[in-house]
Amino acid sequence: MSFAVMETTIQTSSFVYADTDLHNLTSTPMSISGCVVMLCTQGKATIVTGIETLELVQNATTMFLNGSSILLVNASDDFSVRMWSISYALYEEIIPSIPPAFVDFLTKIPAYIHSSEALSLQFVRVSMDMAQLLYLERSLQTASTRIKNFALNYILYLFDYISPFLKSSLNAYVNREYMYRRFIADIYNFCEQEHDLQFYASRLCISKRYLSQIVRENAPEQTPKQLIDKQLIFKVKSLLASTDLTITQIADQLHFPDQSYLSRFFKRHTGIYPSEYKKSVKRIQLISVKGF
Repeated sequence: MSFAVMETTIQTSSFVYADTDLHNLTSTPMSISGCVVMLCTQGKATIVTGIETLELVQNATTMFLNGSSILLVNASDDFSVRMWSISYALYEEIIPSIPPAFVDFLTKIPAYIHSSEALSLQFVRVSMDMAQLLYLERSLQTASTRIKNFALNYILYLFDYISPFLKSSLNAYVNREYMYRRFIADIYNFCEQEHDLQFYASRLCISKRYLSQIVRENAPEQTPKQLIDKQLIFKVKSLLASTDLTITQIADQLHFPDQSYLSRFFKRHTGIYPSEYKKSVKRIQLISVKGF
């Protein structure tokens, strides 16, 4: 099943499985609604999540939760993933059962590379086989219940395997590195509602000046506000590209004062207005569909 087909289906189906090279993510970012799980089966690629990038190589797994935005860059010719996704409605049903520490882990270390002999890799591969079977049987009477149980059990099982890695990875951070990771995680979690630097400094119980020092040490030539704005722009682009929301609705969702404010903000950072970007994206998508 191609990702082009999956991208259309994902809006109406509670569960989707695909083997894909993700080529439809190379031109414009996509906003995730629900949850997407990937296993890189061959090749390598870089996925941009806004502020940061993550590397996908063979045997690497990654999970993108609701509200994430992703863009594929620098993919090798043989790059391929197996993936499954659940809808926002199903995600809302299972998220209360997911340990908060796991969600926190994903914001700090979103990609995990399994060793070739690891039992966890065997589990992920078998799970992908199960996801494929569930997708083929999605019309059966008990499919929705089995899909819900599958998604939750996958997340809980994976958490059991990576939780020791979570602890050792976070312990490896020195204090300022840890504060920086917390700041980045907060941007991902709150940038839709909070654009002001003081909010983030207050969450870390530090001054804005000290936060600026931490960012300079970990992200040279960047300021905290630049990182917040960068993620906001990436989010706006993903909503313009992968949803039917109007610019007014996007401004409301991302807590801008109004459409005009969002338009000026977007043009200041990109050189074009949101309406112009949306038109250019639609042209690219039309060419992509015609050429598929």
